[in-house]
Amino acid sequence: MALKTIVVFVDQTPASDARVRYAAGLAMRHQAHLIGLFIVPNAWQHDRSDSNIQGGAAIREMLERHNLIESDALQAAGRSFEAMAARDDASFEYRAVRGGDVGELVRLHCLHSDLVVVGHPSAGLPAGWSPQQMLLSTGVPVLIVPASWPEGTIARNVLFAWNASREARRAITDSLPVLRAAEAVSVVVVDPNNNRAHGQEPGADIAHHLSRHGVTARVEQLQSKGEPIAEVIRRYAAEDQSDLIVLGAYSHSPKRELLFGGVTRTLLGKVTIPTLIAH
Repeated sequence: MALKTIVVFVDQTPASDARVRYAAGLAMRHQAHLIGLFIVPNAWQHDRSDSNIQGGAAIREMLERHNLIESDALQAAGRSFEAMAARDDASFEYRAVRGGDVGELVRLHCLHSDLVVVGHPSAGLPAGWSPQQMLLSTGVPVLIVPASWPEGTIARNVLFAWNASREARRAITDSLPVLRAAEAVSVVVVDPNNNRAHGQEPGADIAHHLSRHGVTARVEQLQSKGEPIAEVIRRYAAEDQSDLIVLGAYSHSPKRELLFGGVTRTLLGKVTIPTLIAH
């Protein structure tokens, strides 16, 4: 699979510009089409006092004012997106979700993409949504870019958190275009002896599988020594100067939880490095 369509969520915050730059850089590398998706804010939600307005003229004035607020937000977000996305030979478009069933409309826009880029915290997403919900609603891998992430390298030194699960295997397939384009890939296995699914040499089989797909990966077997698995992964990523973490719905417990394991929830609760998740 190639990475040919990327959706990035746009909002009116400084973090949005950095997120769009990241997505645009990724799109240029993969010659992908970039879609900026903006959820137009509902002016009614920000001015509850208007609910008491009476009289035809006053109501018309109020509606015009609300339409102007929404229109200004739509245009401002579009200008910011285009300023970040416009590069030589770049292929991009700007879309807006306005009114109706916002969640269903967002799902429809994202369903036909290869990757969805969101912020952390959940900037630009529908109210109450999280990256996990986006992933489960669409099946499309989600790349989370933290607001604090500085402009710099994009998915050049990738850490893949491998636990020999179906979800991690799914993440391999979904992230292959990114892994192939990386300069370095580390397959990190934490407490490998606690999981028989790894086989005789934990990480070796998946590294061989990756090599057949054009990805050269080194295997790192780490011991948690009682430390939370998520912290072990974070610390290794920092020490190795990883600029992307890839994982499935990572669960370390033998009694796996139905959706997202505790390790995944912990990693997504505090995203400090761009993180790609698949399920």
